[in-house]
Amino acid sequence: MTVLKDPAVAAGTEFTTEEYDETYPPGYELHYWHRARSSVLMDRVRTACKTGDTVLEIGAGRGHYVRVLRAAGFDAYGCDLGRPRVHEDVRAFFFAGTDFADLDPDLRRRVTAVLLLDVLEHIERPAEFIASVFQALPALAVLIIAVPARQEIWSNYDEHFRHFLRYDIQKFRELARSSHLSIESWSYFFHALYVPAWILKQLGLKRRTTFVAPATPWLHRFLGWAFWLESRLLPKGIYGTSLLCVCRPESRKLS
Repeated sequence: MTVLKDPAVAAGTEFTTEEYDETYPPGYELHYWHRARSSVLMDRVRTACKTGDTVLEIGAGRGHYVRVLRAAGFDAYGCDLGRPRVHEDVRAFFFAGTDFADLDPDLRRRVTAVLLLDVLEHIERPAEFIASVFQALPALAVLIIAVPARQEIWSNYDEHFRHFLRYDIQKFRELARSSHLSIESWSYFFHALYVPAWILKQLGLKRRTTFVAPATPWLHRFLGWAFWLESRLLPKGIYGTSLLCVCRPESRKLS
């Protein structure tokens, strides 16, 4: 994905056509990973936002999460500097080849929530990027951010997609302080994937870098539900392969 035009701030973020195909093959949204992440994300969105709020996903891929948000009653839009094959039903709400700062001014004035889903790990200077988001979106009140977690499971996958790091909550708190954000809530998720990822790392084995659409959607539906349930039941500090944080400007009271 590409999220910002300034190469000094977002160097290395641009996805090629091949990388879009690797990451978002037809049917990718039926995979347990996306099913689970959609459910975990919507739990946070419903808590942090009101139905009908204008939500913008920056670096939105093919627009699956825009579709999920609109189905849930949110006024959702997506943008990406790249030109992925966008889902047909959200094309009217998706701005391909467009930087968020170049969106229609009326839309930018309405946005109160931004999703950054696996975006910040691609950015060398994320605090500057976050500052630019607030500058472009004057009504922005909440950031919902998901990032790959735990540097100790860094792998060929991170190198292939040009990540700068995997976050833990301490690193994210440092970013929040430098970005003048309060962390309203946070949790690791995909807890059960952490141990296999750690074992692969210890054995020096490589992860696959392509995302395969499921051949058995019913199984992935069950696994997606199981990972969502895990996120609800396990303590937030148990390590997982992803980290999700809800943040507000420091002027907002931390709850």
